[in-house]
Amino acid sequence: MDFKLYYAPGACSFAPHMVLEELGMPYTTQKLDLAAGDQRKPEYLKLNPHGRVPTLVVDGKPLTENVAILTFLGGAFPDKGLWPKETWSQAMLLSALAWIGGTMHPAFAHFFRPIRYADDAAAQEAVKAKGFASFHDYLKQVDGWLAKSPKWMMGEQYTVGDPYLLVFYRWGVKSKLPMKELVHYTRHAERVMARPAVQRVMADEGITLG
Repeated sequence: MDFKLYYAPGACSFAPHMVLEELGMPYTTQKLDLAAGDQRKPEYLKLNPHGRVPTLVVDGKPLTENVAILTFLGGAFPDKGLWPKETWSQAMLLSALAWIGGTMHPAFAHFFRPIRYADDAAAQEAVKAKGFASFHDYLKQVDGWLAKSPKWMMGEQYTVGDPYLLVFYRWGVKSKLPMKELVHYTRHAERVMARPAVQRVMADEGITLG
């Protein structure tokens, strides 16, 4: 298979970038400058009409949305061990991915980009405050999940869900939230960042935790 990932440094596309590197399969990347509006250029909108990252082009066919991309990458290469073998565990991981992408990410978006959700300046401040509080609450929920897990999100097996969680831990740090108080999430983030594939991607994207 031929893979090309369209990403922006430190964005949620960081997750599939880490997974691709972990898989050890050949792939190429195209960096987008979101501040410059690369995601709104006609050539990119042909691939992803939503104008967002990530987009993974597989053998010339674009796939969008992190949950779909991570599910595909994990399931397409079962020998790499990033996707559970048992159907129940697969469903549980997919449930977690859907919650992260459909609940936790939007909370951060309300805080980070309130202009998407309200036109009035006062309303934007209210949206931002609510998003910030909700995002913090969801990070605490993740910390609670990880308190019950011996090592990784799904137990002993490192899966596509673990790098996805790192994206939001990093955003929590960048948002000046007291992430060190989330001891289980912090320990998990440190384990993920210790992986050579993750270190290579962080260097490639030019990002740090803080």
